[in-house]
Amino acid sequence: MATEGSNVGRALLLGTGFLFLGAALLYDPRLLAPLAPDGFAPLTLEKLRSARTGFAVAGGAFVACAELARRVPGLGRALSRRGVASALLALCGLGVPLALLDCGLRPFVEPKTTLYVADPELGWKLSPGAEDEYGGVRVHVNGKGLRGPELAFERPPGSLRILWLGDSVTFGYGVERVEETFPYAVAERLAARLGIPVETVNAGVGGYAPWQQLAWLEREGWRYAPDLVVVGFVLNDLTEPLSLVRYGGQGEGWQLARSARGALDRWLSASALVSGMREGFARLRFGRDVRRGAEALEAYDVRRLVAEPGAPLWERSWRLTESNLSRIFESARRRGVPVALVVFPYAFQLDAPGATAGPQRRLVALSQAEGVPVLDLLPILADRAEPGAGPFFLDASHLSVVGHAAVSEALDPFLIREQLVPGGPR
Repeated sequence: MATEGSNVGRALLLGTGFLFLGAALLYDPRLLAPLAPDGFAPLTLEKLRSARTGFAVAGGAFVACAELARRVPGLGRALSRRGVASALLALCGLGVPLALLDCGLRPFVEPKTTLYVADPELGWKLSPGAEDEYGGVRVHVNGKGLRGPELAFERPPGSLRILWLGDSVTFGYGVERVEETFPYAVAERLAARLGIPVETVNAGVGGYAPWQQLAWLEREGWRYAPDLVVVGFVLNDLTEPLSLVRYGGQGEGWQLARSARGALDRWLSASALVSGMREGFARLRFGRDVRRGAEALEAYDVRRLVAEPGAPLWERSWRLTESNLSRIFESARRRGVPVALVVFPYAFQLDAPGATAGPQRRLVALSQAEGVPVLDLLPILADRAEPGAGPFFLDASHLSVVGHAAVSEALDPFLIREQLVPGGPR
């Protein structure tokens, strides 16, 4: 009887081991690529290899335990005990399938991020000191809740400090090295040109529109004592606020919706099963690739904004946006700090810049009426773009490393020409 029980225990261990080893063999990119939302990005391949390694190690461990039970009589007798056999049966019958499913889903789901926290005034903000994967890259938030090196509020003598307001484009979504994002690339160019240290305060936060930029500027931005404020404007700054509860919509913002809130939520988000169920509900709304689906809906709204400039919905958004931009400009004027506006295009606009530039023309007119220098990047990038708006964009609106470099090349002479930094024409 003891032999029969130990044989059953060894069979369970051996079967479980082969199950894990089989899963490791099946986790081949050529077999699983059709199931991925958009093929396999390098990060997803890394996760896939990690899952395969985990399966192989677990399978090898179970097979080794089965062989050990065959060779060691005492271990075989232990497996024959009723309590041990029942626990082993429960483990192999319930725990193993769940573990296989959880590990197997990991390369295909995106867990909630810990980079954002709720804020009663701003809606959301970057969590000070947070570090997480976001947009396929590792992102670190400094102790003051901004991306990039942490700076003291007091500006060092003899240096030039530029404060950049904006959303995920200014933040540098999808770009791992902050040095390659345009705020830091511009600082490097200016430092070489002017021969003085140039400091960057990158206050870009994913999803921020001018109403949030204004609130953050008044609450914290002026504490950095900047020599210049540059406002980065993307056309979804006009469309996104209307989806928020604050302005009559039903949403709380993509950033909060995809954020882990509290220890329990972070713990649940660590499970690929939980994340997979959440992803499933999100896919019902956004499609197979949730992030790209949300971006497609956002781009559709921007296309409508371009195609229907006089629609009442967009006029309401324009009034809100123009009011908040004017308040940012006025806030800078009161403090005697130069301010500039930089308008970023959507990728689709590069294919027909003349026909789609209506929003840019309106923003340029607003800036000129306010006496604020403005740089419209649409004609600049359109002149240099390859078919399909490449290679400047990662998606509908976010810049690639090449795009950030092109923007910095345009911004450097603009800031000099407009006398926004020392060394310009007099």
